[in-house]
Amino acid sequence: MRKLALVVLLAMAGCSDKAADSYSGYVEAQSVSIAAPQSGWLATVEVDRGAVVQDGQLLFTLDPTQAGNSLVGAQSRADAVAAQAQDLSKGARDADIAPLLAQKVQAEAALDLAVANEARYTKLEPKGFVSAAQMDALRMQTRSARAAVTNIDRLITERRQSARQDQQRAASAQVAAASADVANAQWTVDERSVRARLTGQVDERLREPGEFVAAGAPVLTVRPKGREFVRFYVPQSELAQFKVGTLVKVSCDGCRVQNAKVRFIAANAEFTPPVIYSVKERQKLMFLIEAVPEKPDALHAGQPVDVRL
Repeated sequence: MRKLALVVLLAMAGCSDKAADSYSGYVEAQSVSIAAPQSGWLATVEVDRGAVVQDGQLLFTLDPTQAGNSLVGAQSRADAVAAQAQDLSKGARDADIAPLLAQKVQAEAALDLAVANEARYTKLEPKGFVSAAQMDALRMQTRSARAAVTNIDRLITERRQSARQDQQRAASAQVAAASADVANAQWTVDERSVRARLTGQVDERLREPGEFVAAGAPVLTVRPKGREFVRFYVPQSELAQFKVGTLVKVSCDGCRVQNAKVRFIAANAEFTPPVIYSVKERQKLMFLIEAVPEKPDALHAGQPVDVRL
């Protein structure tokens, strides 16, 4: 009996020095927080815990009243600036030019009178009935009347033309700035309705309608689909067999065996001996390893798995 017990003990001791056939681990998935991009009153939450959400699906909404008012104001200012730019691209209306046309009639009448007076007194000048000073005054009146008519014609021509190019460029720049303000206001309104930008399952519903949420405050947590990975622990004596990029086989109850690639190996042991590293204490050291499976959708977070080389 003693010999048999000794043989069994020796066999057990020998087994303890061999590498393990498999390593126990579990499936993990990193949750993503879906936060409010703006502050405001939470109006609706469209999904509940455990719901599967698709990319683009509406998740929750914030009260849009203030943002909607800002959008209306921005649109009104953009319309006003666009109307001003359009007006600058046109000439004056007939109603705007009518006073100048009336002034032109008066100026032409004054010119006709000045020309007639000058012609009449020019005939009398050789006979000595008109002095040289009087003739100079008459000629001056004629030139002034003709200049007045010319000036009114110039004003009418300018009014019929559009604004100068630099004024039109300034108006176009104001239109572009106003359009950008409208786009920003529209974006603010759109962001009050928060939609999923990934596919996954809702882990937690952290806020309820009627609560005021600050910008950046999480409302939901979601586990993205296809982001599952495997965590398992390896004794330090077998750590040399694993490197980043090493392929391992992952199996679980009710699922097929699939390959996984090691992506991370912990730099520090999970269990540190109290004083020094001795041969006995080294057997307690376990290192965390993470591996990404080929088909993560086939695994479920929290599921226990076996890992083999």
